[in-house]
Amino acid sequence: MMFIQTRMWWYRTAVLLAASWASLMCSAATDAQHRTPSDAKNVATAPSFGNVDKPDPSLIRHSSVAFNGWALSRDGIDRVELIIDGKLRIPAKIGIARPDVAIVHADYPGNDRSGFEVVADLEKLSYGYHELAVVAVNKVGVESVLGKRTYVHPQFDRVWYDLLTKRGHRPNETFYYAFATSNVAEGDAGLMAQQYGPYVSETVKVGVRVPILYMRTTQGREHDWIFDPDWDTSRRCGERRIAEDSLNGLLKWSVDNQVPVLITLNGGIWADSACGVPDWDITDYLEQDAANCQWNEHDEVMADDYLRNLPGSVDAPELARALTLNVHATNVRSYKKRNLQQAARTIKLFADRHPHLFIGISLDPDVYINPFFEGTQWYDYNPSTLSQFRQWLSGTGPYAKVPASGVPDLSLYRRKTTYTLEAIRAISLKRFDSWDEVSPPRAFHVSRLLLKTTWATLWEQFRRHLVKVHYDELSQWVTEAGIDRDRIYSSQGFGAPDEIINFEPFAIRIDSPPKSYDTGGASVEGAVPSHGHLGVILYGDGAINVARMETKQSMFRTFRQADPDWALIEYNTADLKTPRIVADLSRGYRSLRDVTNFGARLVSPMAWNGPPGSSSALPGFASYTSFRLTPLETAVQAMLVNRANLPRQARMWGFGFGLTEDSDGWTATGNARATPTTKGLLLSLPRGRASVYSPLELDFSTEALDALIVRTQHPDPSLRVSIDGRERGSLRWKTLTAETTWQDRNWGNNSYLFPLGRSLREIEQVRLNFNSTKANSVGIESIVLYPSPGI
Repeated sequence: MMFIQTRMWWYRTAVLLAASWASLMCSAATDAQHRTPSDAKNVATAPSFGNVDKPDPSLIRHSSVAFNGWALSRDGIDRVELIIDGKLRIPAKIGIARPDVAIVHADYPGNDRSGFEVVADLEKLSYGYHELAVVAVNKVGVESVLGKRTYVHPQFDRVWYDLLTKRGHRPNETFYYAFATSNVAEGDAGLMAQQYGPYVSETVKVGVRVPILYMRTTQGREHDWIFDPDWDTSRRCGERRIAEDSLNGLLKWSVDNQVPVLITLNGGIWADSACGVPDWDITDYLEQDAANCQWNEHDEVMADDYLRNLPGSVDAPELARALTLNVHATNVRSYKKRNLQQAARTIKLFADRHPHLFIGISLDPDVYINPFFEGTQWYDYNPSTLSQFRQWLSGTGPYAKVPASGVPDLSLYRRKTTYTLEAIRAISLKRFDSWDEVSPPRAFHVSRLLLKTTWATLWEQFRRHLVKVHYDELSQWVTEAGIDRDRIYSSQGFGAPDEIINFEPFAIRIDSPPKSYDTGGASVEGAVPSHGHLGVILYGDGAINVARMETKQSMFRTFRQADPDWALIEYNTADLKTPRIVADLSRGYRSLRDVTNFGARLVSPMAWNGPPGSSSALPGFASYTSFRLTPLETAVQAMLVNRANLPRQARMWGFGFGLTEDSDGWTATGNARATPTTKGLLLSLPRGRASVYSPLELDFSTEALDALIVRTQHPDPSLRVSIDGRERGSLRWKTLTAETTWQDRNWGNNSYLFPLGRSLREIEQVRLNFNSTKANSVGIESIVLYPSPGI
């Protein structure tokens, strides 16, 4: 039985421990569209293969585009076609002389005349995102994709620009795609600016997220492990680099390439997991003393590499030994605070000089009470942790404003209910003679009844409290170094409950009921730092907002309620349990639709330097580390285009943006029908009145979002529309927009704006009411709830 959060190590070992492997994969498995004639001979024989030489892979923004390249097959090439959006096919001219290809592939038929060319007139395509695929069909009818390109209308970013200009540019309305990467000095992250620069708009930006290991990249033992912003990335531990990026190197790269950065200041378990280098890594040094470590229920501290044979891991990750989170570990906290603040002060200078390049800081990914033993060992029974547990129960020591030297004042965390020793005896059913003997449960039966006793419940809630205090301290230390708390995020992992073994959903509150698995002390409330914002890590079903919750609400709604300015710090729609399967486009679209509609500030897809999707058949491929040339990348590009100049706070339902069919949760009642198509949502309306309902969980007020915009082409002018809203917890509908005609609300660009009247708070759902003198149909491209001026 595997603890849900531990699945994160599959990703970590592939990226943080083996980025050099990822770089090798990238270079060894490039997409056909990047191949040259000289390297095509190394590709396994396929029905057809070749290359699209022009245009280059960056975004196409010219209406007339010439494609050329070459194609070969053992069976000969019958035709080459340009396919637009999977439907429109334009034949290419073939048989063009390519002597360079003939030199490399002398044994292929037609090698000397393998070239093709086709000119596409794209002017009449819509403003949205369009995929252009060049395919070769051999003489036995097998079709092969030679390469893909992306096209949007040159004025795609004008759709929402006029409204943005009219209503004003407001704070916090920019959404970031911060692609996760590493080794920026020697990798190809610079290509991101070239490939994604054309997508940038006033409200949607792109950047990178890079880990800086502030406890590992130090000046070493001789200098008391002071953080080194100029860390020498050539230093190695065996064949592996100790760390791939230095802080100053990253910041210089950001300025040189004008790419915004989200910096993960990582001093947690994953920053230390690669190999032991105590002469450089302060964590490795501190872990040599058992008093600084987390202990299991047998009062043992395992060897750092005890889990080296963990299935799926890469080269013995050091995950078995972790630093304790208790506040009495003053030596651990002192080093961590010092190095974290040293890094933060350097970032502060960068942020002051280049504010447009600073996205923010995320802190220590996956802060857990050691969860890596899959229910076979339990943590943390460090004597100092047990001492803090007793103080937490009794409301004494730091919880009573009398902390020992080096220990923080925890009086703000004091329990509303504290206990006497007599009460603890009754709860625990143990005959403790003194507070010094009080000890939490040490034996657990792994079943659905795990951690259900009152005594075990208190121990579980205390572990969540430890995680909460740790994130609070990290964020406080960073703000003390001068970083705006609005730019600080936690980085807690939340895996979707495993339906097969019926895991209970993860905890929302610190005092949520215990779970039928080892939570590692994780909770949503415990991941919201006191001096920053909630940052989450999601993969698989969690990333598409379908994970079961303690309440009936969705995961993303839970995040929004915990912190309206939450962020998705690490993310892939692929499932950690099925690393060979690349998630499809519908998952990517649904995921990003909900990420943006539930108010996230940013998303960091995994991983720019991971293997491309085209290498999925190669050994060692892990879909959750793959981003480029995957359906998820297509979904990101579509979102960048369709939400260009749309404020972050806006809610948008694009019904698949023409790439996939999705109703986005909009439904019709009675004789009306709402049918998703590749062109949007098709409403089939009967004569008379009919209504179409939005999805639930909107949770907005008309003071914050005061307009509903429908994009549709050529609506019937006789069709009348009104809009109602239903507040949360109510069954009554109230009028937001009185009945009106389409033409009265036309403001151009095939868009119709309906002001939302009345001051209603926490609207759960809206409905569009239609009134027609005849049966009618309406094709809706998108629906938007738009922020009011000044929000």
